[in-house]
Amino acid sequence: MQIESIEIISDIIKTDIIIKHDKQFKNINGLIPELDSLFLTWKQDCNKLLQQTDPFINHVENLVSWQRQCRSEEFINYHEMITNFQTFTKVAKIPFDFDFWQQQLIEKNKITISKKDKHISEQLLLKEWQKKLDEVQSQWQFDKLQQLRLELLAKIEDWLKWISSLQNTLELLGFDTGLFLDFSQGELSFTEIDKIKRWAKYLTEDKGAKAICELLGKVKQISQSEHIETIRKTITLNTPYIDTTSKEEIVGLKIGRDIEQVLASELALLSSPDTEILFDLKYIESRLLCFDMQGTMFQENDIEIEDNNTVINEENLGPMILCIDTSGSMQGEPEYIAKAMALYLATQAKSQERACYLINFSTEIETYELTGNHGISRLIQFLSQSFHGGTDVAPALRHALSIIEQKTYNKADVLVISDFIMGQLPEDILEDIHKQRESNNKFNSLVIGNCFMNTRMGTHFDHEWVYNPYSSKIHELIQFKKNIIQ
Repeated sequence: MQIESIEIISDIIKTDIIIKHDKQFKNINGLIPELDSLFLTWKQDCNKLLQQTDPFINHVENLVSWQRQCRSEEFINYHEMITNFQTFTKVAKIPFDFDFWQQQLIEKNKITISKKDKHISEQLLLKEWQKKLDEVQSQWQFDKLQQLRLELLAKIEDWLKWISSLQNTLELLGFDTGLFLDFSQGELSFTEIDKIKRWAKYLTEDKGAKAICELLGKVKQISQSEHIETIRKTITLNTPYIDTTSKEEIVGLKIGRDIEQVLASELALLSSPDTEILFDLKYIESRLLCFDMQGTMFQENDIEIEDNNTVINEENLGPMILCIDTSGSMQGEPEYIAKAMALYLATQAKSQERACYLINFSTEIETYELTGNHGISRLIQFLSQSFHGGTDVAPALRHALSIIEQKTYNKADVLVISDFIMGQLPEDILEDIHKQRESNNKFNSLVIGNCFMNTRMGTHFDHEWVYNPYSSKIHELIQFKKNIIQ
């Protein structure tokens, strides 16, 4: 009965949650399986907790022992039996008539009574004991389940609010939540969502950060060639319509007599003879609470249209390689800015189906290739890494140059985000950069801060921006302005 109660409560809560938050569950991939997993864990924990914390479990075992003795017709110590029953009533805080049971079992036993009468008295006590034990144990389980139910509801509501907060944050950044918020690809922790919100602050509130993001997007647009083509084409439209005979999904609740769709709480009426007649009456009158099911069908319609297409040279929408400085000199605001920019650019590349490769560097490197069906969780976890050591961009650029050699990353845009408080690049790397530039690979830099070396390597990048996070100003856009004028 305990397991059945947990199942019934679980089904009711799950149904209510899905109906109440229907939009969230439809729009976020993997959310329902995540909810199912949460409920499975809750049911297992509930069952275990009820078994381990039941204050009456010893009294159940004691009663079973007395029942066994009475069946075996062994000598019964009635005084001990009555005392055990009395101990139980004290724990259960229910009345106990000691004089009555003293009269029934001990006083009668002093005189000669039939074996049948003695057995009747024994069974009378055992049945009363069983009845009281069942009542208090069921009430305890009910109260405990109510407490666990409220705790579960609060946990789920907090969980869904957290997901809603994450959705809003991603939408503020202009990200495709359906692309990145995928619970089938892993979970985000509360710490990670706080990081996203902090990064989002720069991209949504800081004018300079906004401008930098816009400029980084425009660089690629400038080099694109495009023209408009008008074509006639026939398209097939799948017009959806509601099919009430289909049983694809739950859309609500209804009153009826469809046994297959009846809620578990209604079926629970059949578990007791006292409530079974209520189920029969509700079934006859078609007043059972059932899931309302329906499906969506599609009808194909062919139509001919004229379409003006903007044709873009896809070669220009090449892969992206981001080198992010996480050295000690970047610690604090500059690092948050750099990672916010990297998050923005990586997600834009993902939404444009461009290959994207990320490199975190200080004196060593960590890499992450943003390909395939990865959720946002793995990207955030990668960007959360920090070295806080010295600064050496050479290993990052050397690795980026090796990645460019791969077919997937031909004609790539390499962007180095750093404060550029570092030494000069080795000659072999400069030669390789020049060679790769001739193969239509682009090398860009975004300087974060105002303590960089003016003579460091300005001529080695196709585009270069200098952004001061403390004043939120873009100081230098020389190469970009030149391209705009041309």
